[in-house]
Amino acid sequence: MPTTTAAALAYQARTTDYDGAVSERPLTAAQADDLIAWAIVEKDKVVPDTDRSGRLTITRTITGWTTATGTDRRTLRRVVRLEPTIRPRRLTERQYLDLDLVIGQEDSSSPARRDEGRVHVGFSSIPPAAAARLLAAGWLTEDPDGTVQVSFAGRVAMVLHQHRSKTGHMGTDKEIVRADGVRVWAPGIPLYLARCSCGHRDEHHYEAQATAQAASRAHRAAHLRALFA
Repeated sequence: MPTTTAAALAYQARTTDYDGAVSERPLTAAQADDLIAWAIVEKDKVVPDTDRSGRLTITRTITGWTTATGTDRRTLRRVVRLEPTIRPRRLTERQYLDLDLVIGQEDSSSPARRDEGRVHVGFSSIPPAAAARLLAAGWLTEDPDGTVQVSFAGRVAMVLHQHRSKTGHMGTDKEIVRADGVRVWAPGIPLYLARCSCGHRDEHHYEAQATAQAASRAHRAAHLRALFA
């Protein structure tokens, strides 16, 4: 029999409605998944922050007539800001691998299932304590029948874990001739490199470190946005 667990809170949602009214409420991972999935279907904008916070912004835009018989049109927006209750950077390498196991079974005929606390994933399994921590963080969700999936919160945490930006630099020393005619090596302005923990290396060399860091963030942002395409 599946072991039931109280649903963990994954996000704090702050909503600015069409009329400017602001409200807040907590969301479980399953509730957030429903909200995000519906937003994608409705073609709302789901935008992840480009840092490692894991925050998401969902924007719905509507345009219509101001009155039933008028000729003026007005555009209104409803914005939901999702703040993770558990920071994605707390995802460990072991947890990343466990979540990856679950994702690997999602399109199979036998998706991951939880029974007596243990998550069975193909020929592997996630021990009860480890599974409980993933559920408590909101990175896994469990259906009433015991089927387990990786939540959007878990997928964001995985992308942030896989794409940790790095900035290296290379020297640009050059040989010069001093006034006394002696040839020496003089340090030049370093060039900075944008790298990622996934193995990606940007082909460009940047004169400013901040520009290289921005290139690394752009690489990570592209993978985050792909989750909500």
